[in-house]
Amino acid sequence: MKFVLVTIAYGLIFVVLELVAANLRPPAEVARKIGHMLAGIAAALLPFVLDYKEIALLGALFVPAVLVSMKLQMFKSVHSVSRKTYGEVYFPLAICLSALLFPDQLLYSYAVLTLGVSDALASLVGVRFGRKKYKVRDGHKSYEGSIAFFVSTLLIGIGLVLWLVEDAADLAVVAIWSGILASALTVVEARGHKGVDNLYVPLAAAGLMGVLQILGVLHR
Repeated sequence: MKFVLVTIAYGLIFVVLELVAANLRPPAEVARKIGHMLAGIAAALLPFVLDYKEIALLGALFVPAVLVSMKLQMFKSVHSVSRKTYGEVYFPLAICLSALLFPDQLLYSYAVLTLGVSDALASLVGVRFGRKKYKVRDGHKSYEGSIAFFVSTLLIGIGLVLWLVEDAADLAVVAIWSGILASALTVVEARGHKGVDNLYVPLAAAGLMGVLQILGVLHR
């Protein structure tokens, strides 16, 4: 019963977003990224109510649901972008794989928040303030957007480590290692192609954070 209620609540995020977007009519990319941000934050909170196998199942169920909604254009605020992208499909798949491969609150939360928050902020900042561009495989990205991704990922890393790691290292040590991870992930995100970064960025984030966890550098 709990799983069903959480699934319905998660789906309502997109229903509410669609209703709000229908009234406010924001740019399609803005509405899409706000949806990603809300979904990422909600996904990061799922371990408080579901176990990781249930989270993986939830993500897996949303993959065909997103494909159907894309086909029928059920959520135009999310799917109405000019370029061809499969980011909406990779998003729930990334949540599924993150829960299956990294059933640890630090690793999982770092993965989905990097996906949902950092990636979304990079796009929003790039669209609004991006002036200096650099070429990527399927177009251009902005340095301003990449900086936003780096800063967001850095802060997410610091916050999660200090919150979730018992006997966490000093703030300076945590900040240095979080900055190293954020730098690496910014490069990974910059190589995104047709939304596939929604899949490999969170997995890379969890994997790299897992390496630091194994090495013990996050602890005093």
